[in-house]
Amino acid sequence: MKKFTKKLVVVLCLMMLATAMVGCGGKTDAVTGSWKQTDEVDGNWTFTFSDGSKVKFVGETTGFESEGTYKLDETNKKLTVTLEKWDAPKEFDYTLDGNTLDLTETYTHYHLIKQ
Repeated sequence: MKKFTKKLVVVLCLMMLATAMVGCGGKTDAVTGSWKQTDEVDGNWTFTFSDGSKVKFVGETTGFESEGTYKLDETNKKLTVTLEKWDAPKEFDYTLDGNTLDLTETYTHYHLIKQ
């Protein structure tokens, strides 16, 4: 009986540890990850979305780089990006199809592939 109790205590401790680790993980959503656009006209751009609210935007050919936050509105298919180096937040209409993410704003369109 003592051996069973010890084993039960160990199993319960492992379950609590696993639950705590999952709870501490970053929030993920449909756009979490790194997305890249390679376009001769518009340049090479990479959006990296993480932790459910952080974003990094890098222009490989332009040298532009900035960090900020994002908010995903899945109901209305809107993605709002706020970067340190942008004057104001930009609200994009988005379409997500597998490994392809399209972001469209009044004067801008990014066709991105998941990396």
